[in-house]
Amino acid sequence: MAVATTCHAESGSDMIVFSLRQWEGEYATSDRPGGVSVTPFTSAIYVVPADGSAPPRKVVDVGGRADAPGYSPDGQWVYFQAPVEGVGHIFRCRDDGSELTNLTADHQPPGDRYGRSPSADGSKVVFTYHDGEIGRVGVMDADGANPYLIAPDIGYHYMAEMSPDGRSVVFAHTAKGYVLALKRLDTGELLTLTRDLPESFCPQFTPDGRTIVFFRRDGDYYSVSPDGTNLRRLTEGCQHREFTLSAKDEHGSSDPPALSPDGRQIAYIARREGIPQVHVMDLDGGNQRQVTFRPTPCGRLAWSPDGTRLAFVSWVGETVQLFVVPAAGGEPQQITEVRGAVYWVDWKPR
Repeated sequence: MAVATTCHAESGSDMIVFSLRQWEGEYATSDRPGGVSVTPFTSAIYVVPADGSAPPRKVVDVGGRADAPGYSPDGQWVYFQAPVEGVGHIFRCRDDGSELTNLTADHQPPGDRYGRSPSADGSKVVFTYHDGEIGRVGVMDADGANPYLIAPDIGYHYMAEMSPDGRSVVFAHTAKGYVLALKRLDTGELLTLTRDLPESFCPQFTPDGRTIVFFRRDGDYYSVSPDGTNLRRLTEGCQHREFTLSAKDEHGSSDPPALSPDGRQIAYIARREGIPQVHVMDLDGGNQRQVTFRPTPCGRLAWSPDGTRLAFVSWVGETVQLFVVPAAGGEPQQITEVRGAVYWVDWKPR
């Protein structure tokens, strides 16, 4: 199966951006000092109408690589990461591939930049800087200007997101056993949110900034207030942390829950009868319900802008394809038919 590179019916349709990974043989990863060993692969960014009315259209790659795409809050830019001469950088472009810019090309000191997360108003981007030994969270303007590290002296930390008001950043503090911590940018105060709950990952603020949702190595989902109070376990027995591309994908990649646009619901992955499936629950953990019943693993969740649908990926034979399903439940629609793996997914804001 080949990827189509033209698109004829984008006008009037919601759009989904995704990265497509392709490789030869069996995909494998393993941890190594200072990083991860990965089977060689190519990757590129594509967009496709969310109703499947046209085939995917290639947006961009950088020397055969581009990954982890995500739209800016106004939908005007696609941010992604790609290596240049072996060093990771953060880029942005329009979703027609124009105005491609390496936002971190001039950042110092040298090292990898990845894990971009735009602020709610689109004016800033949170990212991770890795010097080859440890990672640290940085903030830069949306165009890459004025970068700085928010807490350069506290050891390894990453998986960061800025609060909706722009006054703080929450992250996983690896040097402290993956507890969640929050740095107040206005006062410099550093708070530990999950002191007695290590191995916590991928924190996300609700749109009102009152709650942080995250998951743990045990595979379940939790929430906590930004001041560390109201810590709550939301699920039991989900047993899902990572999306993997083969039995030899030992490292995998974090597969966090997704907050609905209004912040009232959480989409998440839980294993049911041994297969990771899409589920939805209320923010307080109530009204848990299974949405998909596929014969193959699902992952990579993203909400539609109106909160009525969910994009996700799932295996179809030897490939990973993009699907869309009503959040209330129903038959998923397969959107892509491509060779390789649809790996990261984001829905274009309206």
